[in-house]
Amino acid sequence: MDSDDLIIQSLKNGAELQQQEDDDKEAALAIAATILVGVELARQDRIENRQPRRLYLCRPQLLPNPRKDTPWQVLFATQNNRAFITTMGLDVETL
Repeated sequence: MDSDDLIIQSLKNGAELQQQEDDDKEAALAIAATILVGVELARQDRIENRQPRRLYLCRPQLLPNPRKDTPWQVLFATQNNRAFITTMGLDVETL
């Protein structure tokens, strides 16, 4: 009976150790995930704070072909008095 109790106790201890190791792994994964999320949020925050100070255009903000259909060319082609007066203060006939 003593050896049976010893075997049962040994199995219980092994199961408890395995459970503790699993819990430790889960805790480590949770900590790693929290750190990664924090790093990503900090990066996004830096990007958002950097944008207002940016005084230049990046490639996505530029025209695909600056020699074709620029905003000025489109405005000039319409010959719209209201648009000319709003942008330049001159009407079409003055130009």
